[in-house]
Amino acid sequence: MALRLVTSAAVVGVAAGTINLAISDCGDSATHGKVAGISPSSVAQGTKTLVTGTGQLDTAVADGNYNVNVKALGVSMQKCKADLCGASKCALPAFTGSVDFQGLACPQQPGDVSLGFDVTVARSVPSSLAVLDIEITSTGSAGKLLCATIKTSPGLGYTEHQSWSDYKNTYGKVYNGDEEDAAHEGRFNTNAAHIAEHNSKGESLQLGLNQFTDLSQDEYRTAAGLGFKASADRHAAAPNLGVHMYAGEELAAAIDWTTLGAVTPVKDQGQCGSCWAFSSTGGMEGAWQLASAKLESLSEQQLVDCSHNGGNAGCNGGDMGLAFDFEKTTNVATEASYPYKGVDGTCQTTGTTAIPAGGVTGYKSVGQSTADLQSALQTGPVSVAIEADQLAFQLYSGGILVNTGGFLHSCGENLDHGVLAVGYGDGFFKVKNSWGASWGESGYLQISSDGNTCGIHSDATQPVVSASVSV
Repeated sequence: MALRLVTSAAVVGVAAGTINLAISDCGDSATHGKVAGISPSSVAQGTKTLVTGTGQLDTAVADGNYNVNVKALGVSMQKCKADLCGASKCALPAFTGSVDFQGLACPQQPGDVSLGFDVTVARSVPSSLAVLDIEITSTGSAGKLLCATIKTSPGLGYTEHQSWSDYKNTYGKVYNGDEEDAAHEGRFNTNAAHIAEHNSKGESLQLGLNQFTDLSQDEYRTAAGLGFKASADRHAAAPNLGVHMYAGEELAAAIDWTTLGAVTPVKDQGQCGSCWAFSSTGGMEGAWQLASAKLESLSEQQLVDCSHNGGNAGCNGGDMGLAFDFEKTTNVATEASYPYKGVDGTCQTTGTTAIPAGGVTGYKSVGQSTADLQSALQTGPVSVAIEADQLAFQLYSGGILVNTGGFLHSCGENLDHGVLAVGYGDGFFKVKNSWGASWGESGYLQISSDGNTCGIHSDATQPVVSASVSV
């Protein structure tokens, strides 16, 4: 009898480890199915792996049922029973995964056969649940059909569920007394359960631990610095330099400006609501590099301190279009000469100039469709506004973010966060965030390009520069 297992594990922002698998036959002389072996003997966490067991069946099978008993340290943790000839699902303990039995193709003739299981294992698994005995037995009108035991064990680079103490050490968390510590531990455990439950589904979107895991959703919204505030004045006026629309031109199948030298390393805005400034500098950094062949990291603090035109308010939020307007008549400073502080400050005029006044000539708005945004991305990174206040953003670790609904909540179009679209691929836009490299996919995320996911089409702008103005 051949067993087929597909393992899809969740990614938690670090290199995936492995889980070892071993299968043995536990049948007696009256058992018609005999299990011979399994290959491969380990599977990577965070990927789907086809695992095949081999064996034989010595009689025809027309019907039957099967029983699964999942044990940890000899204690039964989960039991399932279902029709051998139909599809069914059995959850693994503590949201660490699930087993989807595909069902035997009945009637089954004697000889080599396949018995398929889709096994989903969470990327983050407590050590006590990484070692399991999964006992599978099956009987039918033909008698005993199968007895097999699948043993799991930690493999090379195995990733364990992080303890509360380890989490605090990793992210430098310090609380005001035991009561506050316990409250945040409770939120951490709740969010860790959400992570395991979602990741056990095997979807592209994966959740993981990050600097926001110990926070309630309201606390996260404050800590994340969601500071995009669309300017009513800007939207009431004509677009600065027009609107970039898709005109039917051939679009590249994929593009990634991070590999083409037009994107600086990921930055961290802290709790200041200055996302709009980071989105703006990202757009200007890309545009200036493409115009001048020189990639300069630009100062967000200069925008926080100085760009108060039309409603921009430093750590209290702002708008990327207004930032581009401000930079038209300003010597744009380098980050090194005007470093980020994460708080509102007094405007300085002594920084080293990266882009001289007049180098930024304005900006174009981008049309509100996937094709419009993809077309604009042919020419460089694009500053975009999105909605980022939901749990899927708070716990995002990797994969394509879609409108999942459920406890993650739909990612809607109530724009509250400025980020930078740096490319696209099959079914997604690649987006640079400003929450540090420990969040998401090394500071990046993928947002579905199927419709206006998270409002990514709603308010996109792209700076226009002229490198003919000398520094």
